[in-house]
Amino acid sequence: MRSLLTILNKDFKSYFDQPTGYILNIIFVIAISFMFFRTIETTNEASLRPMFSMLPWILSIYIPAATMRLFAEEQRDGTLEILFTQPVRGVIVILSKFFAGLLFVVVGILGTLIIPISLVFAGDLDFGALFAQYLGAIFLSSSLVSIGIFSSSLTKNQIVAFMIALSISILSIVIGLDFINITLPSALSILLQDLSPITHFSSITRGLIDLRDVLYFISIDIAFLSITYLNTRGKSLNTNSMQYRNLRIGVGSLVILCLVFAWFGNSIQGRIDLTEDKVYSLAPSTKNIFDNLDDYVTITLFESKDHPINTALTARDVNDFLSDLNARSKFVKIKHRYPDANEKDAEESEILGIPPVQFNIQRQGEFQVKTGYLGMTIAYANNKEVIPFIESLDGLEYKIASLTFKMLNDTQKTITFINLPSSKNDQYGMSSFISLLSQQYNVNVVSPDELQGIQKIPDVFIMAGGSYENMNINSIQAIQNYINQGISFLILIDTVNIDTNRMIAYQNEFSGSKYWENYGIIVKNNILFDLNSYETLPFTTQSGEVLLPYPYWLRTPPLDSKSTGKVNSILFPWTSSIELIKPLINNITVEPLITTSPTASIQYDYQDLSPGANFEANRDNTGVQVIGVKIQNNNKSNNIPIRTILIADSDWLSDYIASSNQSNFALGMNMVDWLAQEDKLADIRSKVIRERKLDWSSKGEFFSHQTLTKNLNYVLTPIIFIMIGVFRYLKRKSIQKKTFSDEK
Repeated sequence: MRSLLTILNKDFKSYFDQPTGYILNIIFVIAISFMFFRTIETTNEASLRPMFSMLPWILSIYIPAATMRLFAEEQRDGTLEILFTQPVRGVIVILSKFFAGLLFVVVGILGTLIIPISLVFAGDLDFGALFAQYLGAIFLSSSLVSIGIFSSSLTKNQIVAFMIALSISILSIVIGLDFINITLPSALSILLQDLSPITHFSSITRGLIDLRDVLYFISIDIAFLSITYLNTRGKSLNTNSMQYRNLRIGVGSLVILCLVFAWFGNSIQGRIDLTEDKVYSLAPSTKNIFDNLDDYVTITLFESKDHPINTALTARDVNDFLSDLNARSKFVKIKHRYPDANEKDAEESEILGIPPVQFNIQRQGEFQVKTGYLGMTIAYANNKEVIPFIESLDGLEYKIASLTFKMLNDTQKTITFINLPSSKNDQYGMSSFISLLSQQYNVNVVSPDELQGIQKIPDVFIMAGGSYENMNINSIQAIQNYINQGISFLILIDTVNIDTNRMIAYQNEFSGSKYWENYGIIVKNNILFDLNSYETLPFTTQSGEVLLPYPYWLRTPPLDSKSTGKVNSILFPWTSSIELIKPLINNITVEPLITTSPTASIQYDYQDLSPGANFEANRDNTGVQVIGVKIQNNNKSNNIPIRTILIADSDWLSDYIASSNQSNFALGMNMVDWLAQEDKLADIRSKVIRERKLDWSSKGEFFSHQTLTKNLNYVLTPIIFIMIGVFRYLKRKSIQKKTFSDEK
């Protein structure tokens, strides 16, 4: 052990005894920072995923440069043979150099910690996932360091060692890429993907520590270090000797064993979910549903025996999830069917409506069609639900839990959508949201004239946007009666209508906002904008289509998770503000539900809604603005509680907006669940789609929060490395001077 630490210390210090080590780490940190901040300027995501998606490529260059000297230099100087003739085992020498190289790389990786530290002040980072990402980076680095050491042991020339390591590293990453594997036969593509470090690295960076991925990296490390030992130790042995032959057999057996673990370790189980929202763990609501089963739920997974590369990794995640579910309850049965390998299974899948999904694959200059199965059925008692195709693990838990919950309950609650006349385009309709509601509720769409003839009173009414101009007095009275009866309402009001062709707005005089003034709610005829918390959108300019900040589309989180779930970032386009006054109706409470950031501003002149509008002229009215409220009945003697939500915008749930912002749909569904008192599934729905957006206190200017954060990462870490280098240099000079003085 002492020998290992001695050699490790010598090799590690040697990195920092010359400028090369500092230069490598400085270039590495600057390259990472530059590419990361360039990416988040468009994504605006409070996550380090962009950095870790680029990291394998940077490491594949950085690590070969860091490890090329470890054995090549020793061989060139003739010190390697001397080192192996010392009373030190060859294994100790190799391990020492391996850990020295890895430790040096880890120092460079830790130099990027300033990035997440600086982002803490601008966004809500998932620290569990962040820890997993850095752990995954260390595992990936270990495999590339082992490759670098092996390459360095092959030659005395450091440049040659660098080129060999670079080639092997890049090749190992490339074989894991979809666009490469998609051109190969399925069996070969899956085999190569399992062998690629990028596959296992990507799995860990999701925030999930899987034992299979950990064993893979350990196996790869051992394999390359074993070959390195054979190469270095064998140079001192006669190739015809029994000792050399035994060495080859032993190393070869060990390498084969490691490859078997790396390739075929998928049956090994064991996972730790480090994500804050426990994305890869069963939610409490899911556990509650399956803990209270009184009969068997049978889940039948229809999957390809030979998965196409497009579904292989998803299939692994799905099987892991089903294993967790099966372990949770004795009343859960999991069955597997393979339609591509069994004719009977193929017939059954066709009858159930689980078709093979086709993938276009380019091979040898032409497109080919590859089919694959990945669907399931859920059966309980005499009920059966079908999921035709599983695109990803995202949302699967919610689908299974909601469908099971639906089968467990004999009756479904009813949602009535009041279809008000609207001047908007069809893309701003809510057909997608209505379709989502239909998966859990009985949904009826009625006109205002049909309100009086409703046979069964719904549990929730939804009124979204539109105009009340032509609504007759009887329909208005019917709505008021339903409110007085305690029926829950989701009210979305547009006091301002948008002309998207001319990018102007005009007042909607018949928005229906006046009917809520008795409740102490005044929806203003204005438009809000926020110069710090906004969406970036594509706009057509003279230079073509470019991404531009659009402050009229605000991003903000809800205040109350009880009624909105754990959705933390919602996009509200062209929303208005709400003023709360004392209500004229007794026994009710009106509370803010959704507010803007403190940097939101009010604009009453909406003749120019383009990205280049004059925002500075309206920045006097800046501060937190209310854009959504909830109303509750405080009368304890009334057995029917009033639950109503009113939001000063309807576009946020439209097909056009919400289809690319799934958190909007999640918030809408969670609100309806709360209004219908069916909020058991909200925690499942929210945890998958939770978005984390950066909220800079200031942007654009030289001394803004955003610019200072970016420049800090460019400068601070390099300065720290330079200071360490100068300190070590002065310390060595001082020691040398003292030694020289003592000798004199």
